[in-house]
Amino acid sequence: MFVLGKSIGVYLIYFLGIVVFFLSVTGRVKYGLLFLIPLLPLQNVFVKLYQFPLGKDFNDILLMGMIIGWFLYKNSKKEHLFEKSSYNKILILYLIFTYIILWRGSSYLGFSPPLSPADSRVQNWKNYMILPLLFFLTFNNLKDLKDLKQLFLFMCFSILLMNFYTIRQISWITAWWSRVKLHGTFVWLGPNEVAAFYATYTFVLLGVFLLVKEKKWKIMLGILILLNFYCDLFLFSRGAYLATLLGFLFISVIRQKKLIIPLIIILIFWQSVLPKEVVERLQFTKQEGQLDPSAQTRLILWQESIKYFKENPLIGVGFNVFQHLGLKRDTHNVYLRTLAEQGIIGLVFLLLIMILAFKRGWNLYKNAKDRFLKGLGLGFCACVIAVMVGNFFGDRWTYLQLGSYFWVFLGMVERGNLITSRVSKSIG
Repeated sequence: MFVLGKSIGVYLIYFLGIVVFFLSVTGRVKYGLLFLIPLLPLQNVFVKLYQFPLGKDFNDILLMGMIIGWFLYKNSKKEHLFEKSSYNKILILYLIFTYIILWRGSSYLGFSPPLSPADSRVQNWKNYMILPLLFFLTFNNLKDLKDLKQLFLFMCFSILLMNFYTIRQISWITAWWSRVKLHGTFVWLGPNEVAAFYATYTFVLLGVFLLVKEKKWKIMLGILILLNFYCDLFLFSRGAYLATLLGFLFISVIRQKKLIIPLIIILIFWQSVLPKEVVERLQFTKQEGQLDPSAQTRLILWQESIKYFKENPLIGVGFNVFQHLGLKRDTHNVYLRTLAEQGIIGLVFLLLIMILAFKRGWNLYKNAKDRFLKGLGLGFCACVIAVMVGNFFGDRWTYLQLGSYFWVFLGMVERGNLITSRVSKSIG
């Protein structure tokens, strides 16, 4: 019966996607966002859609429908396609730059020019560009506070479904070294990426939890936050632990100083207060003066990244080149990979996007009168810190299922700033 229910659910999602596509094309892009965004981390659902006609292109088709609807709606209202944002010029320039160095990469590898949609490197570039596209779609098509809250709730429900799969998988393992079996809903990614998701986006939920007063919001978010941190803890990712610690420290200093005391206790007495499996995982980092194999691999990949960066410090060796050099796609450090493939210019773009994201979140936290928006801004600031920390230990930036929520929350924060600005002007 359970299997039958799952099958019916997949059929329902597919046919609902068709309906949502036509709604989006006719200008009701919000429904496309409410439908697609919660599905993006649920890659286990997308895999099941492959059996249907055009199932492998499910999200691309929906995105195309939203782009068409966005253009047609703005044109019919005689409005600018892009509303005013600090990100408009930056992201458009970054799109152009990454495509230029995609050509640079083809030349470096001796490949044909990146013109064919069937080219795997073109596909990887397209998938990467979907992330800033999600920002533009969210920011330009969600109009008011009600829209933001609706999408936020849909995303929370998606995270709850992720918890169902992740906690069930955690219950299967008996020791931390068998964590390779943990992939949550990410299918092709591993426990480090799943842990990074929880370590990053839980802070957005926490920010809203701390600021809103409605009891129903407190209960819902409180339960979800506890489940998220449980998953984070038992996915045994050291990078996620550090990101969580620093995110908590930021929230504590800015909003809840009393949380600093338990943080200090954990740091001092971690071997006594943390679960045995977590302690064993942390102690495994260095055994008998030697780094564990995972840490040693990171050092090797980092050295390789620096070597390729030195070949062309300004623009790197080219977009998506690293994995074609007999090396892993993930250099275990996005900053070094960016230096190697995109050079100093690419790293400046990356850091500018992250720093400006923190600034926009902070601006919303300080200026918003609405407590939901204020909490969204605070939580997003901690989220940015976690993203910046997490990317020192792996690729937490380019995977759609992992990075999509960052860009959607960024779009919501930017819309929140616009709403706040308009309210202030109307009062003034």
